[in-house]
Amino acid sequence: MSHRLGRLHAFLSRWAFELVQVDPKLVEHVRDLARRGTIVYVMRHRSVADYLFVNSVLARENLPLPQFANGVSIGWFRSLRWILGRIVERVRALDFFGGSRREANDRELARRLVGAGEPILLFLRARAAWLDFFRPERAAERNRIGDRHLADVLRAAREGGREIFVVPLAPLRGRGYRRRDARMATLVYSAREAPGDAKKLVTFLFNRGELTLRIGEGIGLRGFLEKYAAEGEEKMVRRLVRVLRVFLYREERVVWGPPLLPKHAARRLVVGSPEVDETIARLAAERNVAPERVRREAGAMFDEIAANFNGTYFSILAFAFRRIWNRMFRGIEISGLDGVADRIREHPVVLVPCHRSHFDYLILSYIFHGHFLSPPHIAAGINLSFFPMGMLFRGAGAYFIRRTFGDDPLYKAVFRQYLTYLIREGYTQEFFIEGGRSRTGKILTPKLGMLSVIVDAFLRGVRRDLYFVPVSISYERLVEEEAYKRELLGAEKEPETLGALFRARGVLRTNYGKVYVSFAEPISLNDALGSLKDRFREAPEDPAVEEEKRRFVLKFGFRLLGGVNEASVLGAPSVAATALLASPHPALRHPDFVRASNLLLEHAERQHARLTAPLLRDRQDFRETVGFLESSGAVARISADGDEGILYVPDDKRINLDFYKNNGIHLYVVVSLLAEALVRGVPRERLREELWFWLDLFRNEFVLPERETLAAEIGDLLERLHEIQVVRDSGVDTAHPFLRLAAPILQNFREAYWVAARALVRLPELGIAEKALVEEMRRIYRANLLLGVLRKPEGNTTVTLGNAVVRFGELGFTTVERRGRNGRDRWVMPGPARDGIGTLERRLGESVMFASTHG
Repeated sequence: MSHRLGRLHAFLSRWAFELVQVDPKLVEHVRDLARRGTIVYVMRHRSVADYLFVNSVLARENLPLPQFANGVSIGWFRSLRWILGRIVERVRALDFFGGSRREANDRELARRLVGAGEPILLFLRARAAWLDFFRPERAAERNRIGDRHLADVLRAAREGGREIFVVPLAPLRGRGYRRRDARMATLVYSAREAPGDAKKLVTFLFNRGELTLRIGEGIGLRGFLEKYAAEGEEKMVRRLVRVLRVFLYREERVVWGPPLLPKHAARRLVVGSPEVDETIARLAAERNVAPERVRREAGAMFDEIAANFNGTYFSILAFAFRRIWNRMFRGIEISGLDGVADRIREHPVVLVPCHRSHFDYLILSYIFHGHFLSPPHIAAGINLSFFPMGMLFRGAGAYFIRRTFGDDPLYKAVFRQYLTYLIREGYTQEFFIEGGRSRTGKILTPKLGMLSVIVDAFLRGVRRDLYFVPVSISYERLVEEEAYKRELLGAEKEPETLGALFRARGVLRTNYGKVYVSFAEPISLNDALGSLKDRFREAPEDPAVEEEKRRFVLKFGFRLLGGVNEASVLGAPSVAATALLASPHPALRHPDFVRASNLLLEHAERQHARLTAPLLRDRQDFRETVGFLESSGAVARISADGDEGILYVPDDKRINLDFYKNNGIHLYVVVSLLAEALVRGVPRERLREELWFWLDLFRNEFVLPERETLAAEIGDLLERLHEIQVVRDSGVDTAHPFLRLAAPILQNFREAYWVAARALVRLPELGIAEKALVEEMRRIYRANLLLGVLRKPEGNTTVTLGNAVVRFGELGFTTVERRGRNGRDRWVMPGPARDGIGTLERRLGESVMFASTHG
């Protein structure tokens, strides 16, 4: 190879290869290997186009350039003087057909170069020629053109001298799925491998912005020879080739994903599966219709559900998303993506992000696309399939699910089999375990339908393992902020339509800050199941086993949500919102606000929370954060006494700010409950019981800690409170700033649950419509705010009050009865344990009144 090969190569380097992306960490790794030994690059297919591709990138990155490549002639890419000189040499030597002799010379040259410590490049396979049909032995040779050279390299490594590192290279074009029925149109956008050099060069030019060179970590041949010393040379070469091919295959799989079946073929696999066949036969007999009629119905359901990845649609959506994204946001910070890519190389991956915005649907596809990872299939609600966006979303990998399946066994069978198909084929998937978007900013309780289907598919043995990746997506400011506030105050959710999309154009003129996406450590489903896997497989119809599996899925769902919380970042708006809303007073002087924010920040650091760069930069005075919140109207300032002013939250913005408080509330749940108990004088020996009462009551609000670990967590917190002089040998300093700050953090939930309990104490025997009941609760809440009994208006939301109604139903205080057309209306009726609601209401009331009088 050479830094300069002639004008044609200079043109390609400047136009086709200048934007090739390569991981800087792996570039530095190759430099380190070159300092320690001799580099032998390896690529899968012999190709002049790939040779030029690699030459340009290695030269650009100042990596060692190979001095030899087997079977490649690049004379036409050199200077005219070199070409003419080479022609004269061949004419003088009459050397036009000495292929065998040149091959022997090449092997000798490669051996000398490796012995001298010079880098070389080896291709493992050659592209088949059309004449090979008549010469099968020649085709077999082409399939192993690198074997003899690798045998020579292994001999050189065995003879001693410098260490030799074999470094696989995978030049890849495009990104996204390869379609097994690719047409000529894929030349522009497809990642499909072009078989010939001419077509490869064309695809390089068309895909110049979407080229990447994947570099393997390198195989040290000394260790390789020691590990397989007992094997013969031929077997050792085959083993080395297999290792290299596995790497190259996995890199292609990471970038391109598994080959994508055409939709009609996927439909045939899903609708023709034994499970769906059985359901079709049963329904046809029950309805007394022809099975083919039910099969057509199943096919229509498949079309309603299935994604239909299309490179053109994906590129349109990617272009529009980039334009909108760059206008609305200041950037995106990503962490943990390398660990996800490592898992994708070997097993299917299921991404489980939190869900706070419509942007969540595309943000992970945007990240994967930008980092040369095959985009995921995304589970989306059927409400997003409106024209024309539904067509584009489906082309970008979205598949659509009805909100409820009801008692439709055919839809259930088709949907379950479609998910099984995706897992079996190995596609990356993405689904929101919370179901819908969180209007409050905190993690919702898991909806287990999707998770249960995926676990069932895995238990049927379609894959050896499957990895779940919790993903946290945090926004400095949320686009849907005002819409969420309207819904929390009782307004109906606006349906997704093209008209609504155009009416939302005003958001493009607002800056929403940065977005933080954090991928948690992937969780192996095989490891999580452990010995349960065999038990679940052996007796799938046993009710006891089914119940045990249901409990496993529930626990695993909460584990995934806990992973989301652990991966999340803590931003400055979240800390500021918590300090302002938790304050016992309506306003705070700026210095007091800064002190309160830093107390919260110190606790978060103790919890090993990952802090955003703006938060670390602004923690001294929070001026940048306050300015950001003032610009959106979430915080107001009154100048006073010539200082930095008094900060307060306007009443109509408390719910807006509560969303950001809830982004980091998981860090403060236990410490807030502990602080409130200490302020009320709960004895130390009763703290665990007291905290578990509240955690159990709020189980629909937060991801609970394990009951077994709660005592240890309380002990750690008490030790910390002792260090900062909150807890002393003489007692508890109830006036300590941290205690007065932490105790009210969950006060809005206490107030909402107390109001809900008060309303249910007077629940009529005939029941009441759930919507009317929540509205009555909101009226009671407003009245007590006016009377000064309650202090947290942000608790008066339909979501929190609705969660309280659901929790009281789980405790047996109420039951729900379906009424009206198709059972659409939910009526809340007195439950079997209704007498207990009065006792709970009094306990909640005591806590609320204590905070009201001692705040």
